[in-house]
Amino acid sequence: MKKYWLSICIACTLLVSACSNFLELEPENQINQNNFYKTEKDFETSMVGIYATLKNLYARDIFFITELTTDNAEISIPTSSLAEVEFDEMTLTATNTIIQSAWNSALFTVSRCNVLLNRINEAAIDEIAKNRIAAEARFMRALSYFFLVQAFGNTPVTDAEFNSPAQVFAADITLKPSEEVYQLIISDLLTAESQIPINLNPNKGQVSIGAIKTLLGKVYLTQHNYMDAAAKLKEVIDLGHYSLVDNYKSLFQPSNENLAESIFEFKYTSGVNLGNSYSSLFTPAIIGLLPDRQSGSGRINPTLSLMQAYESGDVRMSASVGDSILTDVGMVYSRYGLKFVDMTTNNPLDGSANFTVLRYADVLLMYAEALNELGSADANTYLNLVRSRAGLNSFEKNDTEALRQAIAQERRVEFVFEAQRWFDLKRTGKAQEVINAYYAQKGLKFSVEDHELLLPIPRREIEINPKLQQNPGY
Repeated sequence: MKKYWLSICIACTLLVSACSNFLELEPENQINQNNFYKTEKDFETSMVGIYATLKNLYARDIFFITELTTDNAEISIPTSSLAEVEFDEMTLTATNTIIQSAWNSALFTVSRCNVLLNRINEAAIDEIAKNRIAAEARFMRALSYFFLVQAFGNTPVTDAEFNSPAQVFAADITLKPSEEVYQLIISDLLTAESQIPINLNPNKGQVSIGAIKTLLGKVYLTQHNYMDAAAKLKEVIDLGHYSLVDNYKSLFQPSNENLAESIFEFKYTSGVNLGNSYSSLFTPAIIGLLPDRQSGSGRINPTLSLMQAYESGDVRMSASVGDSILTDVGMVYSRYGLKFVDMTTNNPLDGSANFTVLRYADVLLMYAEALNELGSADANTYLNLVRSRAGLNSFEKNDTEALRQAIAQERRVEFVFEAQRWFDLKRTGKAQEVINAYYAQKGLKFSVEDHELLLPIPRREIEINPKLQQNPGY
């Protein structure tokens, strides 16, 4: 594979403007829903589209939500858009275009998964292939909903398709309680777990048994269901499919495809308009760091707080961040991210490093977190596996609170710029304490209020669909 829920209004417009007999027509030279979902190849093609749709979220938007809102990242240029500044200062509004884009990417993925799942049971294709493809779609729907419920709280839930405006307006398109959304996520993942082949899939860009179990463990952990989280994450460990790579830096370079530590990744290829823009996103607008006198955008750059978070001797620091750039006028101090930055391409918008959504170090640290909350003395063992790879001494304290802090610290430096920080802080109940202390330390009057633990529902969606209600406080 390396090689939106769109607004209801748009859907209706397309349906009304189409030929009234479109659903009955089957022109041989066109694809429509009557003649497409027939063969295994059709469903495989549909899955490629599903992967591509959710990849849009991880291409840019998710980093504003999960990194720029935290003590990890800040904007380094004065010409950022209003939407970007809102994340940096935690002054989010319902008209924020990045929030709208993220909402669209996730719910469009849900919609595409619904279409596939509503058709695949009746398809006359090989049963093993049918189960595998359905499992992939359920995982992607679960991953999309997991983002939405963490970011927005109550979320629209539907498995319906719409073939006419009347069906759209008759449907229950309201925000469902987050508990109901989590039930759907868990149901999808448990069903997918029973359908997917148990053998190792060498293509980490495709859903596997390990990816399903890992996401399920993360969902349980987010719900503070530590018993089930520990059990599921231990299953991932016991699969024996994954291991920590020796060279931490190799996880984020252009040759990072299908590494032993990767569990699920989005793939990019430069030179054919299929690359990523991380080289621009994570580096400052200064010439001298990137090849061929290219510069970054200065939109998501490391904070001084992050630079100071690394322990002495931590090999992850030099692989993740830097602060000196040799320019035409000499060495300049400017902080930048290095993860997924491609130093082999002359176009910072066309990088070839794959983005790893789930990896084995996350499994180990989540398992340590769950064990610690369950009072198990084994938590240190799994924390120290990650610390050892980083070149650090073992953490020896067994006090529950001390371990909580150690695991939180480890997650921060291990997963910087991997779209984890904001959700980690929310899961552990530390978002306001940590971020408000960070703002205070910088002498800023910004703060995270109670209602800002959730993003606002995009105003455009509420205007289109009055059945939706805005999150309190916005």
